[in-house]
Amino acid sequence: MSKILSIIIPTYNAEKFLNKGLSSFLICRNTDETTAYHNYVSAKDDRFEEIDVDMNMLDKLEIIVVNDGTPDNSVSVAQRFVNWYPGTFKIINKENGGHGSAINIGVEHVSGKYFKVVDADDWADTLALKHLINSLEHTEADAIIQSFRYYDISKNEYRPADIKVPDFNREYGLNDVLNMWDDVYDGLSFHGVLYNTAFYKSLNYSLAEHVFYEDQEYATVPFSFAETIRFVEEELYVYRVGDVNQSVSAASQVKRLPDLDKVIFKVLEAEKSFDKMPAGGKEHFIRKTSGIITSYYQIALIKNTDRKNGRSIVEAFNSRLAKESALMYDTVQRKYKVFMIFNKFHMSNKFYENQFSKILEFLKKTGDVEKLYRK
Repeated sequence: MSKILSIIIPTYNAEKFLNKGLSSFLICRNTDETTAYHNYVSAKDDRFEEIDVDMNMLDKLEIIVVNDGTPDNSVSVAQRFVNWYPGTFKIINKENGGHGSAINIGVEHVSGKYFKVVDADDWADTLALKHLINSLEHTEADAIIQSFRYYDISKNEYRPADIKVPDFNREYGLNDVLNMWDDVYDGLSFHGVLYNTAFYKSLNYSLAEHVFYEDQEYATVPFSFAETIRFVEEELYVYRVGDVNQSVSAASQVKRLPDLDKVIFKVLEAEKSFDKMPAGGKEHFIRKTSGIITSYYQIALIKNTDRKNGRSIVEAFNSRLAKESALMYDTVQRKYKVFMIFNKFHMSNKFYENQFSKILEFLKKTGDVEKLYRK
């Protein structure tokens, strides 16, 4: 049977997480809310015979574990799934090249009609996965945007990142996305996007390698070329947060700021292809790239506790940005000035992400946020 959905799982030092993620893809004949935990425990104890899998569904699913030169026992964990379900699970071994490299290699091996990337320390909602596969059989859209949810391990709680559109049963274009921006913004991310494999491969696009933050590139550049888009309300991806060792922690983000710098300037190369983007593609690209640059300012000027160093970093960044993309330099100047004020008044990142974000939400509702924060 032809594969409908391929899942690429870049894997590096994920031994203690991978079983949970891989077991979440075991769709059972009577999949419900309790199935995932049963599958997790059974797989963990190597009791796969107790998992009542729906082979008809698994035949439509492909799980590609990309071993990015991991030094731990992640491959051994994945091999147990391959042994039991060789028609669904596979392992691709490669030298370490980073998350983007693993995605690039994974795409080369994808055979599904659609594909999605799931990090090795995250997992999927099994019931939502079943529903998604069924729906993907009946669409040809270039991209799919889906709700997801966060799981905060420090608080043991879930938080939804849901999207809203007028009609989940029709296709949209990028101009529609622009008009629904605030309602779909959370889904326009690494965790929310799926790509039609034929569409993605037609772009001949390769992500930045040996760096972090290429997930921003993945959700921005290819999506800017999508002519047809579908939205899915049900939450599929479960994004694990709250771990101080994650790359999303403030200290890690400051340390890896040079990587974000590299990704931004690689993303900017897509400006050369504006004429190939469909209606709304250029504006989508500008908005998303502006957001990436805003993240750069936040890390350098707010999360970086060395405020003087942060200002020096951003001055060098802006100088290069002005030379390589006058368009984006002009677009983000108001944001830059706001963050520079925050930096000089020593606004903490905690205040920015909590209190200031609430102010922004209020200003959005009143329509005044553009005056403060957006060009």
